[in-house]
Amino acid sequence: MQSELRTQTKLEKIRQRMKQENIHAFMILSSDFHESEYVGDYFKCREYISGFTGSAGNLVILEDKAGLWTDGRYFLQAEKELEGSGIILFRKGEDDVPELEEYLEQNLLEHMSVGVDGRTISVNAYRKLKKALEKKKITIRLECDLAGDVWNDRPKMSCMPAWELDICYAGNTRAEKIDQIRTKLVEEGAECTVISSLDDIAWALNVRGNDIACTPLVLSYLVVSKQHTVWFVQKQAVSWQLAERLKEDGIIIRNYEDIYSYLKEMDTEVLYLDPNRTNMLLYECTQKKVQAGMRKVLEGKNITLLMKAVKNKIEIENMKKAHEKDAAACIKFMYWLKTQVRKNIEKDAANISSLSKDLHIMDDDDCEGKERKLLTEITAAEKLEEFRKEQEHYLGPSFHTIVGYARHGAIVHYSATPKTDLAFQAENLVLIDSGGHYMEGTTDITRTIALGALTQEQKHAYTLVLKGNLNLAAAKFKYGACGISLDCLARKALWQEGMDYKHGTGHGVGYLLSVHEPPNCFRSVLSESGEESVKLEPGMVTSNEPGIYIEGKFGIRLENLILCKELEKNSYGRFLGFETLTLVPFEREAILAEELETWERDWLNNYHKEIVAKIGSMLNEKELAWLKEITAAI
Repeated sequence: MQSELRTQTKLEKIRQRMKQENIHAFMILSSDFHESEYVGDYFKCREYISGFTGSAGNLVILEDKAGLWTDGRYFLQAEKELEGSGIILFRKGEDDVPELEEYLEQNLLEHMSVGVDGRTISVNAYRKLKKALEKKKITIRLECDLAGDVWNDRPKMSCMPAWELDICYAGNTRAEKIDQIRTKLVEEGAECTVISSLDDIAWALNVRGNDIACTPLVLSYLVVSKQHTVWFVQKQAVSWQLAERLKEDGIIIRNYEDIYSYLKEMDTEVLYLDPNRTNMLLYECTQKKVQAGMRKVLEGKNITLLMKAVKNKIEIENMKKAHEKDAAACIKFMYWLKTQVRKNIEKDAANISSLSKDLHIMDDDDCEGKERKLLTEITAAEKLEEFRKEQEHYLGPSFHTIVGYARHGAIVHYSATPKTDLAFQAENLVLIDSGGHYMEGTTDITRTIALGALTQEQKHAYTLVLKGNLNLAAAKFKYGACGISLDCLARKALWQEGMDYKHGTGHGVGYLLSVHEPPNCFRSVLSESGEESVKLEPGMVTSNEPGIYIEGKFGIRLENLILCKELEKNSYGRFLGFETLTLVPFEREAILAEELETWERDWLNNYHKEIVAKIGSMLNEKELAWLKEITAAI
């Protein structure tokens, strides 16, 4: 109740500022100044005002109502977090749900105004909004940071130390990468490019940082021209040693905020930028010379996009090593979890008998006395992190670990809190989605684990999801195929029974960068970005993660990372396929073997055999014995 009142108070403060500025609708977007998926605390204005903590969601505040738009990953979470706030939840993609721009056009009168912080809206998002509102001559004002105005204790912008990624991990020097960018600029007919996306900048300069939780990036901008490479960064984040090495490679360092004046003043005649990854205030800085006929702006995907997505040989070999380490940590955890559940049931019988047979949500009083005795979603996540920390060169999680027990598994991007933390019992399923950053690369894995006897419904659902994972993993396809061409392989078994999941089947994964890296992906429908239509190239790493979510009961997701590789070339053309990088067994107790085709059983048995061969030496005697038992041929 208190959080609901706080949200309503914050909305009223925004409305007071709107009235002062003569703004009739105010938008608070989830992005930072770089169109990042995940953002630092300084940029979490939407979360601060609305109380919704998901990574994707845009808030619109009108004089008498407010709405929040988010996607299928967050429907259940948003419904709970927005309850009582007065904010209406709009489920993107659902029937009869208006798009944000359509909603504004319907609810505003002619000549009214919409405010938004122009540093947080991309060029293309602005154009879409403008097109929807221009028929009513509605003005869009970009100079507004009303959320920042009312956020009195707003955290400072992060300025963590930047560090250099050695060539033994990066595979190519930054000088080689800058040369690649310049070659591509010539091909595009441009003289200069401005790059705002943090992962592209980190890749190009072989630098990493810690300005965003779970994503080792540095807040900065990069401008690459035929003559100069200029890095706009908070100078206190760059040590003098790193600055000297950058200088030796021809990298000029300027203050983070200087990017705006630099774009206004530079003499470049033909500038290239990505309208999906460049914010509107940056774009406006390029336009004065455009309007004067002194500059031309070319638009397209970031110059670095495909260069970064296609991993080089050293990156690929390193990522395989990272996945072996990660597999050892995950298998150790799974063994511990299965053992601990049995121990806790006996050890804490008195405590657990006080719980109802139905699932129990511990309140604060419960947690205080039983937090260390009962195995819960939070304590399980902490233990998994302990096992990862034991691995050499482990740097930290690649995203916040998702542990959803029983009905919480049906919340796609669930995040446990002390108020919602479920205690495990020797029954049902727990969905665990986690990943790590290692010097050798980034991992992302989801396993759904049985904690006790399962129902036929649960086993059947698990087997359908497993069939989807195997069918995509085993795909062989002609070069030129893209994510939307192959997504149906992962959904086929579910679709045949009239079932589906409301998220993409897979996303690209960066090398010690963002765990969600465009453009490669698997999706069943076309999106505005068009990334699902990008050709799959050898060297791309993509997740393979079908799922099924039964609200109020359980959720199942099975995720491996797969490497696209060349299989053969013949008179019919080039054929590609995938190599599975993740080396963690599936839940044998949840598989209905009779529902698998012969080739599926063979694939699964060979996969489990490979896991024992590659990971067995990294386990202790008991863990290895258990691994051999659960990977026995089906």
